[in-house]
Amino acid sequence: MTRLVPAIIAMLTFTGCALVDQRTFAPAPEAKAQPAPPPAPVVIDTRTPLVLIDYTIPSPDYAELLHYAVIAAEKRNADVQYDVVAVTSDATDAALAQGRAIGVMKAIMRDRVPADRIHLGLRTDPTLTAGQVRVYVR
Repeated sequence: MTRLVPAIIAMLTFTGCALVDQRTFAPAPEAKAQPAPPPAPVVIDTRTPLVLIDYTIPSPDYAELLHYAVIAAEKRNADVQYDVVAVTSDATDAALAQGRAIGVMKAIMRDRVPADRIHLGLRTDPTLTAGQVRVYVR
């Protein structure tokens, strides 16, 4: 009887095991290619800009408006962060848009805002007819 106990325990232990055969090592059938989902619509930014500078004219006069907007934002929160985002209709105007954003950043810095609280960005929006610089606060 004592000899049968290990054999019975071994048989009970291996009842959940499967035998190793060709199916164990056979490659899984290839998954069928699924069609790619349609691209999600591109959302530029859902925030409302503090200041929107539109370049429908070559050199818009935004300095005074930007100055008062920055002063108002600083009064509400002395540690406010600024996102200066240049938006252009396509990437070919990226250098020009970047230069415009840097100009707006320098204008904000003239109001004694440290550069580490100003963040530059560049985006494209094919629906635009002229470039823009948008200043957001966070």
